[in-house]
Amino acid sequence: MNDQYLKYDALELAQDEAFLRWVREEENSGAMQWETWLSAHPEKAEAVAEARLLARALIFKEEKTSPEQIEQLWARIHAATPAKQARKPLRIVRWGSYAAAAAIALLLAFFFLWPASGEPVQVFAQNGKTMEAELPDGSQVWLNASSSITYEAEQWPENRSLKLAGEAFFEVRKGSRFVVETERGSVEVLGTSFNVNTHDGQFSVECYSGRVQVRAGQSSEILTPGQSATLAEGGLEKENFEASTGVAWRQGHFDYENTPLALVFAELERQFDVSIEAPDSIRQRRYTGFFERNSLDSALYLVCWPMQLESNMDKNKIQIGPAKDAGE
Repeated sequence: MNDQYLKYDALELAQDEAFLRWVREEENSGAMQWETWLSAHPEKAEAVAEARLLARALIFKEEKTSPEQIEQLWARIHAATPAKQARKPLRIVRWGSYAAAAAIALLLAFFFLWPASGEPVQVFAQNGKTMEAELPDGSQVWLNASSSITYEAEQWPENRSLKLAGEAFFEVRKGSRFVVETERGSVEVLGTSFNVNTHDGQFSVECYSGRVQVRAGQSSEILTPGQSATLAEGGLEKENFEASTGVAWRQGHFDYENTPLALVFAELERQFDVSIEAPDSIRQRRYTGFFERNSLDSALYLVCWPMQLESNMDKNKIQIGPAKDAGE
C-alpha cells in the first residue's frame, strides 16, 4: 500500500476512495491489504478507528442524502477545519485530539443537519460538556451542560422556531422572526444575541445585542443590550446587567448573589457530571460567591469554605456537610 497513508489523519482517510471501499467491503478479501497495513503501523490505529466511524456515518446517510448535500457538508467541514500547520481542536468540549473532534463534528453534521425526512433535529449537551451548534440559516447556538434544542429542519426556512430545555446562548442571523420556546415562556427576535436559562424551573433572558421580546403568560417585555428579564410570581421582572463582559458560563465562570445552595449544587452537578448529596438545612442556605469550571476540587473549595462546609468525594458522588471545626 502507498506510504502516503502514514501522513493521513482521520478526516483525510475518511475521504479516501480506497479506504471507503474497505469500510463498505470489510468482509471481502480486499480487506486484507488494509488489515496488513494496520498491523504494520499500529500507531495509526486511533486515526483508522475514527476514520471508520466517519466513513460509516457517511455510508449510512448517503442513500438518504443527495450528492449536493454531501458536497455541502464536506465544504462545511473543510471550512471549519484549521490547516495542519495551525491545528486547533474544534469547539466541542473535552475532545482532546483533532481527529476525534473532526469525527464528532462530522457525525453531528450528518445526524443534526440532515436527519431522516420529517424527523425533528435534537442537539443535546450532556452533563460535564458544552456544545456549539449551527442552525440551518447559519445562526449559532452554544448549549450549556445538560441542555438541548429541538427544531424542524425541513420547515426552518419558513419557520425559524426551536424548543429549548436548559440554557443556551444564541447569535441569530438577521431574517424572519426567530422564536425560542420553553416550558415557562418564549423569546422572539429578528437578529440579535441573547442568553436563555430554564434550568431548575427558572426562566431568565439576557440581551447582548439587538432587541429581544420576552413573553411569559400574560407578561411581555422588550429587552435591549444590557437588559434582562426574569420570571417571578408577579410576572417578568426587568433589570440591567453588564453585557460588555460577555456570557459568564461560556467563559467557565459562575457567579452567585444570595442564591440558595441547592441551585449552586445543581450547577456543579451539571458542569462536572457529579452527584451531590447534602441535607436540606444546608441546601436552603444562601451563597454569594463564584466557582469556575476548570477544576472540581477548586470549585468545591470556593463554595464550601466560606460556608464552613466540607466535601467528601467517592468516585462521582459528593457528600457535603458541616466542617468538623464549625457548627451547622
